[in-house]
Formats: sequence, C-alpha cells, structure tokens
Amino acid sequence: MRILYSACLFAICTATASAAEPTAMAAHDHGAMMRSQSNIWTQLPLLKARMKGQDMAARKVIMQPQNIAADAIEAWPNDLDDANGHRSLTIGMGGAPLDKPASGGFQMLTAREEQDDAVRVASTVHYFGERGGKNPTTMFDQVKHELEIVPKPYPREHSRYRAKEDWQFSVRFKGQPLVGQKVVLETSNGSRSEFMTDALGVVLINVPDDFKPEEAQSKGESHGMRRGADLVLAVSHEDGGKRYLTAFNSNYGEDAFAKRDLALGIGFTLLGMLGAAPLLRNRKAAANKEENTNA
Repeated sequence: MRILYSACLFAICTATASAAEPTAMAAHDHGAMMRSQSNIWTQLPLLKARMKGQDMAARKVIMQPQNIAADAIEAWPNDLDDANGHRSLTIGMGGAPLDKPASGGFQMLTAREEQDDAVRVASTVHYFGERGGKNPTTMFDQVKHELEIVPKPYPREHSRYRAKEDWQFSVRFKGQPLVGQKVVLETSNGSRSEFMTDALGVVLINVPDDFKPEEAQSKGESHGMRRGADLVLAVSHEDGGKRYLTAFNSNYGEDAFAKRDLALGIGFTLLGMLGAAPLLRNRKAAANKEENTNA
C-alpha cells in the first residue's frame, strides 16, 4: 500500500495536470495519522511547524510531517561550528520537538521516507527570530539527499515570500544541477503551476497572487496584517531504477503593495471629492444668484 501511495505522489510531477487521488493507508501507518490531523490541500510531502504551550517562555516549536511516513527529522543549522549542529529529531505521535541550537538563526529541516525503489523527501526552513541571522547560504550548500530543491536565496530574517514576486531555486541530483527539469508549484489557495530549470539547474518561480478579495481573514487583518498561505515546490527524478521525489514547502503573503494600493486609491478618491466640493458650492451659488436676478 505504501509503495502504491508513493507512486501516486510521483505522478503529480509527471505530464498529467490533475492531482492524484488520496490512497488509503493502513491504520498503523504513522504518516496516515499525521495526514488525518491536517487540512489536506496537497498530496506532496510537507513539514509544518506549530507552537505548543501558552506561556511565551515555555513555548516549543513542534515540526509535524504530513503526507510522508518518516521516523525522524534531520536538522542542519547555518553555523557549521555550532556544537549542537546536524542532529536527528525523533518523531513522536504529535511530531518532533525542534530544539534551538546555540547559534539560533535559520534551520534547514528534512524528513525522508524510503521504500524499495522509491525515495521521498520533505524539506523546509525554520527561523528562530530572537537571534539575528545571516542568509543561510552555507546551510543550503550542504548536500543532504540525492535529489534536492533549495532556495537561492531564502527571504531574509523576519520576511517571507510574497505574491507577484520572482524567486530562484536550485535543483540538483547528487550535488549536480538538473537541467531542463520540471518543477511543480502548488498553493493552499488552490493554484498549480509548472516551471523548468535552466542550463544551471535553476528555476525561476513567480509566486501566484491567488488571494480572493472576498475571502474572510483572521482578527489580525483589521490591525494591518496581510493574509498568508502555504506553498510547496516539488521535483521528481528517476535514476538507476529508483524514483526520487523531493518537496520544499514554505509560506507566502499578499502582494507587498496590495493594501497600500487600496489605501492610495481611497486617498485619491477622498482628495478628488474634497477638490470637487468648492466647485460644486460655486456652481450652486451661481445658480442661486441667477435665479434671484431673474426673479
């Protein structure tokens, strides 16, 4: 059953544009339990972060795999000299607690599932914001799995991807760039696009502007917060009779100018109304004067 499920996932990155139907998993499959707890918008493997605990001082980051049956999550810090560097985090029933290394900053996280002739990898980046950080180029340069898709570069600290922006990703197999490789993009807002890598194995992704105007938002929107959604990039490759599928997931927000444009539009409308008011008063006064004269 797990092999059949993997085959369905690899089909997403083939010529067909339709998403594969979910495949039933055995009740004891740890990956199936994780999937049942999530809002399924993709069949691709994901690593999602959630916060546990109410008190800020005691809050913990829990990494939760979705659509992948993995026993552990591998974590790499950007600082290679970190004493608590590359480590393996055991996945329990609720996920894997993510400990903060001494260097803080960015962390590259991956989960791997290998079944006979199929290898599937989920990957993402987590940022510990209380420590300033340089862009994690060192972390991305490390070869961690056979097939990889990595940001080139990643958004700076306290930032994220945004709608209408172009971002580059490097696709490589065993450390070498994959040329002319198809990359699939899916979002939790329902978008699906395909892109191709160039002669250097780099793909240029345009983040879709797929937020619906009428869509309701959480309480934070009234305080100026922009809406957010999830995205995942996936690539598949076959080599030596083995199939590889790797996905990278992150989140993105609305166009940086979305609310600014709306505010400017309202502002110009109000200015236009204010500018027109004296003209209307003058016309009314002239009309009244003419009426009195004729009388």
